[in-house]
Amino acid sequence: MKIHFLGGVREVGRSCFLLHEGQSRILLDCGVKLGEKEEHPLLGKNDVHSLSHAVLSHAHLDHSGYFPAIYGMGYKRDLYLTKPTRDLIQLLYADYLKLAGEKGTRPFSERDVSKLLASTRIVEFEDGGEFARSGIEFFQSGHILGSSLVKVNQGGRTLLYSGDVNLRETRLLDGATMGVEAHGLILESTYGSKADRHLSSKALAQNFVNLVGDSLRKGGKVLVPSFAIGRGQEVLFTLESFMRSGSLPKVPIYLDGMVKKALRIYRHNAIYLKREVQRRILTSDDDPFKSENYRVPEKKDRSDVLQGGPCVIVATSGMLTGGPAMMYLEKLAPGRENALVLVGYQGEGTLGRKLLEGADEIELKGRNVEVRMKVSQAPLSAHSDHDELVKFAKSVKGLEKVFVVHGEGSKSDELASDIEKQCNRGRPGAHEGKVAAVVPELGEVLEL
Repeated sequence: MKIHFLGGVREVGRSCFLLHEGQSRILLDCGVKLGEKEEHPLLGKNDVHSLSHAVLSHAHLDHSGYFPAIYGMGYKRDLYLTKPTRDLIQLLYADYLKLAGEKGTRPFSERDVSKLLASTRIVEFEDGGEFARSGIEFFQSGHILGSSLVKVNQGGRTLLYSGDVNLRETRLLDGATMGVEAHGLILESTYGSKADRHLSSKALAQNFVNLVGDSLRKGGKVLVPSFAIGRGQEVLFTLESFMRSGSLPKVPIYLDGMVKKALRIYRHNAIYLKREVQRRILTSDDDPFKSENYRVPEKKDRSDVLQGGPCVIVATSGMLTGGPAMMYLEKLAPGRENALVLVGYQGEGTLGRKLLEGADEIELKGRNVEVRMKVSQAPLSAHSDHDELVKFAKSVKGLEKVFVVHGEGSKSDELASDIEKQCNRGRPGAHEGKVAAVVPELGEVLEL
């Protein structure tokens, strides 16, 4: 089995991997890399026309965002994904086309999206049925609603693709499935550096709540830019839980952008959530999706939010690359009593990264805006950290080779080095039977 690395190597964004085995060609993910300049996978029409199957691990645009474009290039076959992923990409593609249209950078059309949606094939976790017999199997990855580990079995060789993986149980989801059997592993490394050590889930939530509470008690407003899918729901449930317990002042929590629509999709796909969440949904007075604190802005200019009292605003986009969060940032940044709390990964070149690195002035809508609000990071991460990624690799049965992807700077190299050390600890010195871990280069073809 050969793997062509078309994107998502030594970078976070445009994940795209093409598997070759005999006459079979399987595409794993096909995303975009958002930032000052959008980048796409190194995927040509000849690659697209030769595809046997396409598989999507989860809905986030860095994994899904270029798939409609391949239908525009002439791909006519199926796209394998889970039901929640299909529901969520419809929301994300509509928003992406709107924003890309404003910038004049649309890589695909509404018609391409329609073709894609008409070609989707729903796969359930650990189905063992038709798809497993055809060599494709999905397992829970723990990252967001419907996110999958993808196992491909072709020509007697098996490859496990992590997509984005989270071993930890969150307020909404169980952690990733461990102990899958595979010869090879394509593994993400978003937090792959040895310095990347997440605090406990409880400590992370408390840190986030402390930052929010400090600003609210000073009479300020708190802007929490968030991905509409995954992080947004985790933020809302954390705020709702701490307000309910009295640990946070009860103030309005405004949902803006796609967050509210995504919340509805989560609720409609409750069977994919933790059993505890399913139970709470069935108990009308304890439904976490229907908190009395949730609000939606009533006015287009958001004056009802901006001129009101202390509140929390959860708005897209998570890296401040667009969306209603930009409007709030422009109005709230000059106020020392206000706070910006970044809860997710901030990509290179994004406004979120610049603010995190200490920018005291930013350009918005062609004018300079002074940043006096407190800027903090409180990662409510949906990714595993270094030690958890090593643990995940060690859990794969029969593992021979690991391809480390989806990481900036030295993160992928550090993770690859540690995986080799940990997986081979206690093994004999001979090369045979040892696990090899490599970091591919963009455009490289490697063999399993």
